[in-house]
Amino acid sequence: MKDLVYVKEKPGMGLGIFAERDIEKDEIIAEFRGPRIHIEDMKGIPHEVWDHLFNIDICDYIIAREPAVRTNHSCDPNAGIVKDVFLAAMRSIKKEEEVTFDYSVVTVDDWQMECRCGSPQCRKIIGNYAGLPDEIKRKYQNYTPDWIKGARNRTQ
Repeated sequence: MKDLVYVKEKPGMGLGIFAERDIEKDEIIAEFRGPRIHIEDMKGIPHEVWDHLFNIDICDYIIAREPAVRTNHSCDPNAGIVKDVFLAAMRSIKKEEEVTFDYSVVTVDDWQMECRCGSPQCRKIIGNYAGLPDEIKRKYQNYTPDWIKGARNRTQ
């Protein structure tokens, strides 16, 4: 599968991924690929690797590679996750448009970070899937990994 995006600098925000061509709704955009790591093996991994971790189930991660690892968060994303590791278009995406997904759909940890997505729908805080409002979960229903829909927050 050929990724449909390229990585470039987003002024003031670091790197992001952008559509190489127009992308249709539900089209697979990219795959999160890389070595798999179990939660018990994460102690001692370098700090810079943490930004590359992508949850693939409750206890396992992929140390993701480019381009998918450069996907930025948005509270109003144009893409989501299907079949656990694929980034798919939630709507049509125009050539050169940044491709984003909501990080909450792959997060079960009791984790939060400030959101700077700039969307009118910005929630100001990115957290875990359990903390998303029900209306957002419904919106993301077809773009959320199956494993996370039934997962409980690790701290519960």
